Amino acid sequence: MLTAALMLGLATSGSAQGGRSFYKTPYKSRNSGSFDRTSGLLTFSYGFPNRAVGDYGAWNYRRSGFGPLYVKYEHGIIDEVGIGGYIAGAAARHRHHNHWTDRETAISMGAMGYYHFNKIIPVRQLDVYAGAGIGFRTIGYRYDDDYVGVEYDRSHFDVLPLVKVGARFYFNRVFGVYGEGGYDGMSDVNLGITFRF
Repeated sequence: MLTAALMLGLATSGSAQGGRSFYKTPYKSRNSGSFDRTSGLLTFSYGFPNRAVGDYGAWNYRRSGFGPLYVKYEHGIIDEVGIGGYIAGAAARHRHHNHWTDRETAISMGAMGYYHFNKIIPVRQLDVYAGAGIGFRTIGYRYDDDYVGVEYDRSHFDVLPLVKVGARFYFNRVFGVYGEGGYDGMSDVNLGITFRF
């Protein structure tokens, strides 16, 4: 998906920014307009697969769940660099032979720095970026056995490195769609919408 967005943007670059004149502008003052120091980005997305909670592969488990769901915010600090944070949540329920149930929940939050390629890609509608940071994740697990009346609760906490690459395509000044891939301990890929302020 990221490749498709990039190709779409590059295909329109000639008419959008006049490619050659863009690259003749000194790097320091060059900017496609897809991101700058005044940008504020609010993003809502859904990730897959659900890496945070257990993957039960046995045929006799009935699995249900959601997520991870993400809410992210980023703000520019210079024209090609932004900082931001996110919160994400996921849950799953595994029912075995109608008498015991596993429930798992995961909540993650983190802080990241991003580099935007707005001085390299001359397309106003296309924002390609890479980011890195640190995240914190807690996973709770509950086991209920209705047959013998046993309950068990536990949780654990992780500190995780975050690495992301992504692209946004804006339909207008305010609204766009995006795709992002990388590692955050919750999912491999997430897709969603972005509002730019």
